[in-house]
Amino acid sequence: MRNWFAGFCLLCCAGAHAAELMLLSAVPVELFERSTPGYAPVAMVQQVLKYYPAPYKIESVSLNRAFAELNSRPGACVVGVRKTPQRQRDYLFSLPYIIAPDIRLMVKTGSPWVGRLKALQDKDGRVSLQQLLALAEPPVLVTEDGRSYGAAMDPALAGYRQQHPAYVKTAKVSRFGDTIPMLQKGYADLVLEYPAALNTTELAVLQSFRLKEADPYALAYFACKRDAETAALLQQLDSAIAQFRQQPEFKTLLLDIYAPAEREHVWQVWQQLSSQD
Repeated sequence: MRNWFAGFCLLCCAGAHAAELMLLSAVPVELFERSTPGYAPVAMVQQVLKYYPAPYKIESVSLNRAFAELNSRPGACVVGVRKTPQRQRDYLFSLPYIIAPDIRLMVKTGSPWVGRLKALQDKDGRVSLQQLLALAEPPVLVTEDGRSYGAAMDPALAGYRQQHPAYVKTAKVSRFGDTIPMLQKGYADLVLEYPAALNTTELAVLQSFRLKEADPYALAYFACKRDAETAALLQQLDSAIAQFRQQPEFKTLLLDIYAPAEREHVWQVWQQLSSQD
């Protein structure tokens, strides 16, 4: 349906003034301008844009503001987001170009919550988020403003925010891992983060716990304004993603954040999930 919509627009809008692709990201623009950004999500976008045939701009905004912009700005797309049922109703989505690992609970080594979380682990070592948030004395938890954590986790977190607003700290961040200082400074007991986004110094003083409700892996996309002009641009963006995915360096960059022993398994998962998209 999306491809038909884009094709229809190309026929109807030929010769008309077209919108320019505007990529919205919480990451500072200057990081996209570096030849070696040192941040995998930015490097993947850079590679996609090498194959994009038309002008584009990148703007740094908060994630919530970025999604608000999709309601009013033709040509706007938010970088690197998950699909959710509501988002799929509201926006157009590109082909996937990233596979993210599972989100985990991060806690300071030596915190009383290390023992409490271990007591909640099942035989596979996973903690139930639902059970954790239902404790009589629940944790102060940091989440990222505007981020989706997956179909099973989002409703649990929404209910927790409503019932215990004082126990939820919502952070506006520019990249994965930016919530960790709130944990280190004692503003919270736990944060939801990707261990792969943390440096070795941070990992040395933190412990991570897997969650029952977390998706093992999740694909990430460009989410774009649902209108005819943007659909035409999205067709070009999809072509750029498809070209990048055919290059030898795609597999290397896609799997770079994973441990070497895990990479072949993740590649197989990527092939399965992306073929179903």
